[in-house]
Amino acid sequence: MVASTIKTALQHSVQLLKQSGSPSAILDAELLLLHGYDVHGIAMNKIKLITNCNDIIPENIYHSYIEFVEQRCQGKPVQYITGKQEFMGLELVLSEKVLIPRGDTEIIVEKLLELTDQNTAMTIIDMCTGTGAIAVSLAHFLPLAEVIAVDISEEALECCNRNIQKHGLQNRIKALKSNLFEDLTRSELTNNIDMVVSNPPYIPTEDIAGLSANVKDYEPMLALDGGRDGLDFYRRIIHDAVHCLRSGGILAFEIGYNQGQDIMNIIKESGGYYDLECFKDLAGLDRCVIARKK
Repeated sequence: MVASTIKTALQHSVQLLKQSGSPSAILDAELLLLHGYDVHGIAMNKIKLITNCNDIIPENIYHSYIEFVEQRCQGKPVQYITGKQEFMGLELVLSEKVLIPRGDTEIIVEKLLELTDQNTAMTIIDMCTGTGAIAVSLAHFLPLAEVIAVDISEEALECCNRNIQKHGLQNRIKALKSNLFEDLTRSELTNNIDMVVSNPPYIPTEDIAGLSANVKDYEPMLALDGGRDGLDFYRRIIHDAVHCLRSGGILAFEIGYNQGQDIMNIIKESGGYYDLECFKDLAGLDRCVIARKK
């Protein structure tokens, strides 16, 4: 192998990533090189990449790096290559069997934290938990909260449990397998639940084919397909959550950018909720809906 410096390797990788269509070629190249050092047990950070840019990359790390860049050029998301993603300032582990947590989902967590008192004990159900991003972040920032993290996917629950352990929350988060509320026990379905939050699958079935390749070709279909109109899971959760929430308890959803009014209408028609509000993301698009049980 011809010896390569950090600077040369990054420049070459950025060029390849741009040619492959990566919208964040520079960031991708840096994250993948940091991952190359990490998998070989060598501490490295972005500042060191800059200050030591003329250092020669060890051969084993270079080979790993080139492999990671090739995977990214083929469309594989960086998060699936590195096996991690940051959410609400917390590092989460993930696998290709679970949906990658998005920054947009932080909005619903932030809104819920605004609506709750961190000094109050509460019980929360995170439905369709995936990596456990919402469950873990709520438990982290609400030290008296107990969370039931629910998913139908065993792979998702395995990932969720890894994140629960990683952040030392095993005494306050319980990960359970269930088809929404169907397989939960009576104790988990009392009317004493303070909050039901969910980021369910919400892509209409026929729209999935039009998603970007890095989503439709890599992310699990189970976590994307929301049925014919994308609203199947909302209907079921809205119907069932009313039976376990306490009076005044919170129902909160992440939603698709064009689903706000439809979901608000479903909630209104159910007759079990009040104080409905739709919140927008930084782009001014509908991102979450929050209501309270009557």
